[in-house]
Amino acid sequence: MFIGEFCRECQATKDTVRFYVAEWLLLPEKRGRNYWYSQQEVADFKEIRALQQLGFSIKAICQIRQLHTTQCGTTLQWQANAQIVAEELTKVEEELKVLQLRREKLKNVQEKLIALLQEK
Repeated sequence: MFIGEFCRECQATKDTVRFYVAEWLLLPEKRGRNYWYSQQEVADFKEIRALQQLGFSIKAICQIRQLHTTQCGTTLQWQANAQIVAEELTKVEEELKVLQLRREKLKNVQEKLIALLQEK
């Protein structure tokens, strides 16, 4: 299928698909001046989206996909993926700390505003 049909099937924009091709995340067959997308690219696209929903960056997804291509099913792949997941978990923990601090500050502002309103 050409890019338009692929975009409809995957509910994606042409810019997104072209970006994934440029990043080597999708590897459609080149037919003349156009790319031809098979069901393999559809499956790859869905995998990329699933990894994005887990919060992985494009860089991390590229690493995961490269390992899958070159080291599939090996201890090296599993160790590398475990490291990537550990790094993502560290980022999540840092984000949670920032959100907790923000929450506390907002609660303080809210309490002050409520106190001001009760004085009136």
